[in-house]
Amino acid sequence: MQMKNLIAALLPFCVSCVMQAASLPNIPADGPEATAAITGAEFCFAHERKLDVDRTPPSYLVLNLKIRVSYRNAGPRALIVPLGREKTVYTALRPGIMKISPQPQNFPDDETFTLMKNLPADVSRDNPVRPANDVFTVIPAGGAMTPAFDEEVILPVNRKNLFKREPDLRGRRLYVRLQFDHQDLAPALEADLSDRWAKFGAPWTGMTRTNTVSFDVPKAPPASRVCVDSRVPEKFDGHLQTNNNK
Repeated sequence: MQMKNLIAALLPFCVSCVMQAASLPNIPADGPEATAAITGAEFCFAHERKLDVDRTPPSYLVLNLKIRVSYRNAGPRALIVPLGREKTVYTALRPGIMKISPQPQNFPDDETFTLMKNLPADVSRDNPVRPANDVFTVIPAGGAMTPAFDEEVILPVNRKNLFKREPDLRGRRLYVRLQFDHQDLAPALEADLSDRWAKFGAPWTGMTRTNTVSFDVPKAPPASRVCVDSRVPEKFDGHLQTNNNK
C-alpha cells in the first residue's frame, strides 16, 4: 500500500520531467540581433554604358560604404544559421521612413538563394560546421557569430538622368539600414536537421534587420578613381519600410 502511494506521488513529477525534456528541441528560436557599424567609405566617378557611346551621359559620383555586421544570439539555445542571405538596403536623408535603394549590378553582386532541399556535399549530416564550410554557422547561446561579416553599400551621390532625379547627397547626412533574408530550408530537411543537430543548436532561418547607421557625405567628396556602373536605368523602387527604426 505504501509502495502504491509512493508511485502515485511521484507519477505527476515524472510525467512533468518527461514533458519538459521532450519539449527542449522544439523551443521556438528567436533570431539573432544584427548590429551594423560603418568601417570605411570611398568615392569614385562612374558612368552608365549605352549602346551609342556618343551619347554616354556625364560621370557622376558614387559612394561605396563599408559596413561590418555582427550577429548576437540573446536566446537560451545556440542557433544554426545558414550563411546564404539576400541583402536589402534601406536609406533616408532624415530619421523616419526609409526607402529601398537597389544596388548596381556590376558591383559585387548579392546572390539569390533558392529553397535548400538537400544538404550541399561539403556539409556533414552529423555536424553543421565540421568539416568547415561556408553554408552554416553556429551562434552560441548568449554569444556572437564569429567572425562578423562585411558588406558594401553602393549609392549614387549626384546622378541625374531622364528616368529619375535622385537626391544630391553632397553635404547631407545619410541614414542606412540593412536587411538580410537568410536562405530557407525545406520543411522535411529542417525537421531532419533539427533531430540530427539537436546537440549543436536549433536551425534558424528568417529575416534580420540592423540598427540604422549614419554617414555625413562631404560637400566636396574626394574621388580619385574611376568605377563603371553598367546598370540599365530603371524606375526607382519606392517600397517603404514599415518597421520602426531602432
